[in-house]
Order: sequence, then C-alpha cells, then structure tokens
Amino acid sequence: MTFNNKYDDMPVYQANGGAKFDLLDLKVSLLHYGIQVDDAVYEVFERKARLSKSPFRCSSLILNEQMSCLIAKTDSKTPFRLTIRDSKPVITHNGDFLTEVSFHAKTPFYDQKTSNGTPFDNLAVIQGEDALTIACLWRCEITQSGNACAFCHTGNYVYPYQSVSEMMEVVRYAVEESPRVKTLKLTAGSTYNPADEIDRYVEILNAVNDTVGLDKLPTLIYLTPPADFKHIDRLFDAGVSCIACDLDIWNEKLFNKICPGKAEITTRQRYLDALYYIAARYGKNRAGCIFVAGVEPVESLIEGQNVLAERGIVSWPSPLMRFGLQEKVLAEMQPFSLDYYRTVRKETARLFKKYNLTPPGTTSSDSCLHRDIWLRRDVLAAE
Repeated sequence: MTFNNKYDDMPVYQANGGAKFDLLDLKVSLLHYGIQVDDAVYEVFERKARLSKSPFRCSSLILNEQMSCLIAKTDSKTPFRLTIRDSKPVITHNGDFLTEVSFHAKTPFYDQKTSNGTPFDNLAVIQGEDALTIACLWRCEITQSGNACAFCHTGNYVYPYQSVSEMMEVVRYAVEESPRVKTLKLTAGSTYNPADEIDRYVEILNAVNDTVGLDKLPTLIYLTPPADFKHIDRLFDAGVSCIACDLDIWNEKLFNKICPGKAEITTRQRYLDALYYIAARYGKNRAGCIFVAGVEPVESLIEGQNVLAERGIVSWPSPLMRFGLQEKVLAEMQPFSLDYYRTVRKETARLFKKYNLTPPGTTSSDSCLHRDIWLRRDVLAAE
C-alpha cells in the first residue's frame, strides 16, 4: 500500500542495548515513565527554545521534527534521559543513544504580563505547536471531597482567580502576536453544580468571540455534564466547537472503583447521556471523550470507543503518566505494554476512518495521542 501523507513516516529507534521503539512507541513510553533532563539542556537551549524548568509552562520536545511530547515528570526509575551529545539534544535509553530531538521555537509569550501586572503563565499555557490552554479554572470539588480519580495529577490545583478581561489580554496576544495559536482549550475541575461551570464558560466564550472571533479560534471545553442538558445548548449558542465529557474509563466496575467521585456524584450514565445528547443534537465530532489508556484492559477501552464512534462521538486515548502515583494505585492499572498501545492506536485509527471522525486540534498534542493518530490514520489502521 502506498501512502502520501507526510505524517506516515514512522521511524524506528533502536538503542545499542537492544530496546526498540517506533515513533508513537517512544512518545507513550516517555509519557508513561517520564524523562530525566540534564541541567545542561536548560542552560544551553532555554535561551532559544520554548523550554523551562517551570512545571507551569508544560515544556515539550519534538520527535522526528513533527510529534510533540510533554517532558513529563519522573523519578529515578525512568530509563530515559534528555541530554546533550555533540552539541545536540538527544534522548538516551539506559545510557544508550536513541534519537536526536528538537524543541518548539522560543516565544515572548511567557515574558508578558497583563495590564494588572499578572504574568501570562499565571493564566494560560502554550501546548504543542499552536494550542492555548486556559487550565484549572476552578478546583475539582470531587477531589476536595476525598473521592478523586486515582490517576489524577491536577485535581488539587487551581490557577489563581483572574478576571475575564485579563484572560482576553492573554488570548489576544497569543492569537495575534506570538505564537499565533490556532486552537483554545478550556479546562477545570469537576464540580457539584455544572450549571455554574457553564455560566463561567459562556462568559469566557463571549469574551473570546468579541476579542479575536471564535471563527479564528476553535475552542474545546472540558465539562462536567449537568443534570439538565439544555444548559449545554448555551455553550453551543455561544460558539463552542467541541465539548468533552470525559469518562476516562469505559469498564463500569473499574470506573466505579477508580473514579469513585464521578461514579457517585455525577454518575457514569449522565456522562454517556450528555455525550449522546450532544451528538444527536449537534452532529458528528461535536462531542468528545478522553479514555486514560493503560488503566483498563484494552478490550474494554476499545469497546467503549466503538460504542461512542457509532454515534459520531470522537474519543481519544491519553496515556497514563505514572509520576506521583502510589504503588498501590499503579497495581490497579494495566502493566505497561507497547503492544497495548499499538492495539489502541490501530483501533482508534480504524474508527477515525470508518466513521469519518476528526478529533479537535491541528498538529500534535503534548500529552494525548488523538492528533498523532488522526494524522497517521491510514498507515496505523493498516498495521
């Protein structure tokens, strides 16, 4: 079979010690295990690349000049290291050379402050090549109740409250000056009153439209589904492109165990019904759902993807990142396996093709696989 998509290039990297990874294998491995970064990498490249030790700037590296990958936190157990050899940034595996990498071009975005003196990185982050994310808009009340999802890294965090007018200074700069982003993501914790979430989101959407125009900035919102789905209509009326109501886990028994707060307070059925409502009312690709790959058996994850795809709902895998998770939590997850992820990527690509599904975004996402798979859907579906 002949492929004409430039993204179909899937190089294979092999260390002297024998470890072998193709391009997507390497990304999921880096996200799962994390990567140690030599101080020298920051000293040499921070001045000319979008690279920082600050965890609030979501620094990433680029594989094969086309696939963005978050420089995920890690502990001493990772076999991966980002270091310098012959003046170039490279990844090693257990000390053996694996591949050269590159970084996103430096932007003055993070040097900026709002008119009130708030640093831009207190309000938003640039992810991948061209996505602006306004994240952690409010704290997750489910986590506060002691019923957090077992794999969650951000439930206890929230950015300091900032006015919508300050957010719009950030949006305008990111769209019109640097780095000229092409998509916007709005995220926050799950709350007991999703209708209040929607009030806030509508306010932000209206402001974005007035500032730069939502036609220029497709927007994805991560939402706790409300009991009355008519509230969701307000977001589409305000111009949202896609709404993600994340189940995270398809297997009902595991969902109840690993996401106890979601299961008890919001309920799995409400997540499903909200996704079905959006798809039925607004059409294909307007409802989205993340599954945390590596948590449940691959068969149940794929079952969930199929059920949603048949209804025009686009779902995508986000690899489990182990950093900071207790061993007893990791014991509940699936053992890390590249074969697991190869099965997931093939089935996801097949569903994207069969149902003409398009996940939100443009190029590669730092920490999810949806755009990586979609851009390579022909070659991956044929594996």
